[in-house]
Amino acid sequence: MSRSSFFREVEEAPSSSPSSFSSHGGPPMKELTFCEVWSQSQPLMRPFLRRALRVSQMDFETALTEMVSLLTNPGLVFKQASYRKQTKGRWSRDDPAFAVCQAGFLGVAMLATGAALRARRVLTYAYLVVAGVAVHWLAAGFLASTGATFLANRYLRKNEIKGPTVEWLYAFDVHCNAFFVYFVGSYVLHFFLLPITLMPRSFVAMLVANTLHASAFAAYFYVTHVGFRTLPFLQDTEVFLYPALGALALLLLSIVLGLLGFRLNFSIAALSALIAPLPYS
Repeated sequence: MSRSSFFREVEEAPSSSPSSFSSHGGPPMKELTFCEVWSQSQPLMRPFLRRALRVSQMDFETALTEMVSLLTNPGLVFKQASYRKQTKGRWSRDDPAFAVCQAGFLGVAMLATGAALRARRVLTYAYLVVAGVAVHWLAAGFLASTGATFLANRYLRKNEIKGPTVEWLYAFDVHCNAFFVYFVGSYVLHFFLLPITLMPRSFVAMLVANTLHASAFAAYFYVTHVGFRTLPFLQDTEVFLYPALGALALLLLSIVLGLLGFRLNFSIAALSALIAPLPYS
């Protein structure tokens, strides 16, 4: 799909309203367990994983276009999810190109971080890639998607709605979209600011590092909020913004403590935790 066709489809997609998903009468809504929601996602998961092994079936141009849009107008990307629901009967992506690109970019970023830290051994670079891709993105994303799916289906569905539930794979889509924005701030920009952010005992370094990480963390949960707000059968999705407020509160606290002489630099702390398991560099 070309860049122009992507935006044309988004702009032409009719808007979804909550009333189009409403039920009239019938028994009260049944609370689904996570296992039931997970089993409902399996038919969507299998073709998604199969396509991930076939490069020719992935639309990388659209994936890159969506990445640019996430930095300028994330709502436009999630409007495409509404278009998918109307045409394919699913909210989540059926094309794994976005996730594949994201994993690749993250792997490159971790290799660049290893080079910046002057790592000398191949195993060190392998460890950094696994830590970034398999742990920070995939494993953490699995937990975040699982928690968001449970929260949305158990507490955020509208009482009058019977039937629609949040797909686990859509929650993972939301994580991927949000993580890309976080990645740009906490990995890409952070890499270029390493000479500043890693200055020990510097208030300016602490201020730049903590502002960068707090902003990236807040952006992750803002995009998460936008993603779940798109689903017309959910309400009170503002709860996904609460961690963002917590990140900003921690930033203000770190600034106050820094002025008092206690300087906790998030960049130094994060990199120290990252390389702590390494017996050598």
